[in-house]
Amino acid sequence: MYVDAAARVAFHPDWAVRGHVMVIARQHVENLSDLYDCGAFMDVYRRTERALLDATGCERAIVMKLGIMTPHLHLHIYPVPATATREDVMAAIDGRTHVPVDQELVEAVRMAMGSQGRRS
Repeated sequence: MYVDAAARVAFHPDWAVRGHVMVIARQHVENLSDLYDCGAFMDVYRRTERALLDATGCERAIVMKLGIMTPHLHLHIYPVPATATREDVMAAIDGRTHVPVDQELVEAVRMAMGSQGRRS
């Protein structure tokens, strides 16, 4: 969906929540503390989170970094409403929830991110 020198942004295929994305480091590291330019990566994260919150109308973003299945730095962003409970969030993280892909949302986030990088 978006790529620049620091990071790539991709919608996660599981759509656990509307707008679940990953911000993936271009540098091959496992931890934020290992990044050469953490600031550039976090700028992509910040812009992605803002674009998702604006496009979904959600008030919160849950961020998660595991690296268990893929030992490469990527942060998951789960946009959720302020009313989301711990149980709602854990169900999404555990893959117990799924929503249909919203192509209009995908395009809105692409447009918001696209002016400063290239589409992928």
